Amino acid sequence: MANTSVSPTQAAPFGPDQRRPAPGGRFAATALKLALSAAIAWLVLRRVDFGTVWPTLQAASTPAFALAFAAFLLVPLLGGLRWWVTLRGMSGQTGDVPARLAPLTLCFSLGCVAGQVLPALAGDALRATLAARHGQGMVTVVHSVVLERAFMLLALLALCCATAPGFATLAGAPSYALLTFALLAAGAAGLAALAVADRAGPALAALRLPPRLLAAVAALAASTRHLVLSPWAVALMALSLASNLNFTLAAALLARALGIDVPLWAFLAIMPAVTLASTLPISFGGWGVREGALVLLLGLVGVASGPALALSLLFGTFSLACGLPGVVLWALSRPRPQANAPLGNAPLGNAPLASAPLASAPLASAPLASAPKAA
Repeated sequence: MANTSVSPTQAAPFGPDQRRPAPGGRFAATALKLALSAAIAWLVLRRVDFGTVWPTLQAASTPAFALAFAAFLLVPLLGGLRWWVTLRGMSGQTGDVPARLAPLTLCFSLGCVAGQVLPALAGDALRATLAARHGQGMVTVVHSVVLERAFMLLALLALCCATAPGFATLAGAPSYALLTFALLAAGAAGLAALAVADRAGPALAALRLPPRLLAAVAALAASTRHLVLSPWAVALMALSLASNLNFTLAAALLARALGIDVPLWAFLAIMPAVTLASTLPISFGGWGVREGALVLLLGLVGVASGPALALSLLFGTFSLACGLPGVVLWALSRPRPQANAPLGNAPLGNAPLASAPLASAPLASAPLASAPKAA
């Protein structure tokens, strides 16, 4: 019987017509996100008492602000560590030399900034591009970004399930627990199915997918399986849970700085749901969705709309600002052209990332298009 499975090494580049969506489609998607963000913002802002927003900010405690920002600074540090662990778990399958933590953290920091002001995938695309430019194979980079995001989403859904009783009591939504459990089960099943997708040749062939897409799925499946079965998967899930809990801690500290008196258990019930809503690809960096969710849910515990909006705006601002130290370090690390060097030989900013290469990946010669389009 012929072997119908697809080898990851068969991944081939997409043609020019398959490599990227049509410009009109991308423009329509961007315009739709802008419209949705504006609509959500309008629904929220029309009910906000703006007269209380500025006094809330003026009365904030500076030391408490500094403590809250320290929690936000953990976001890129934890993100870089998650990415590093993901690549470590994949390294046995790809044959890559594991990347160094510091360069990955700098790339992740730049992605944090881009992800707050650009469409949802822009931050991930930026950090993947930077990592690939400094030695890591593009296929490996794309797979690692997809899998790191997948584990973060599964950890978030697990946290939503754990805090569902508190949320149901607070919001009067008993179906929330069933919804989050169903999403978690679907996510886990999807990850498991992806891990064996390259061994389901007949089933994939029945879908009549393009051969290059089948090869791309097979390559991602091999990376997924190797990571899930490695000891690093436990560390990655633990880090993902800690990262999601850090969002809750940061929001609670920020509320304390603003003088908003809300118990920690309420933030434990509210913030996973807010984070989950913010991950929906219907806005830029979660703006609008996050504000609407926080104003609505904090109102259930007696927080006025003005202070709730101030908290949400500062949460988004700090989420952007936490990546700026990494941006500064990256900019300062760029080598300066020698005064007498020809313009064509001037370096384009490959240190210290280049001086600490992420990896010499065998897959570096594989094109970006061999990765799934979903990445």
